[in-house]
Amino acid sequence: MGTRVTTNTAKMAENWRVAMTALSNQFLTTHRALSETIQLGPTETLIFLTISVANVQRVMRERAIPPELRGTTPLPPEASVPISRNAISAATGLPRETVRRQVANMIARGLIVEDPRGGVTPPPDIISAGGFEPVLEGLMTEFARTVETLCRTGALAVGHD
Repeated sequence: MGTRVTTNTAKMAENWRVAMTALSNQFLTTHRALSETIQLGPTETLIFLTISVANVQRVMRERAIPPELRGTTPLPPEASVPISRNAISAATGLPRETVRRQVANMIARGLIVEDPRGGVTPPPDIISAGGFEPVLEGLMTEFARTVETLCRTGALAVGHD
């Protein structure tokens, strides 16, 4: 038996301001952590997160993620998924030229790399070399606060399968 988190649309509507504030604060906390760790501005944060999520999408679709891919060990090339600049633009809503310039800047800084298959990915060792390991605790603490707030208002409900 597992735990399941569900949304309550009516309670979300009743608590719109609280829910939006909690979710926006979660994004701002993520941005602040990335800004302090690897000096990213807001547009770069959006692009970096889009690239990072795309990179692990194949692994995250698995029902059971292999233990060796759950931690900070670099993903093997066959498990990572590069993303094109056009796909970044489509996913973020940013103009293609803005994405092109920001991606070029981030490549020059070593924050992302060109993938031989096309597109870009984070460098294989980005978690440890980029200083991300200690960032997770603060992000998870803020995430827990966000979930508690949403549960308290009834916008989220925790149940069991």
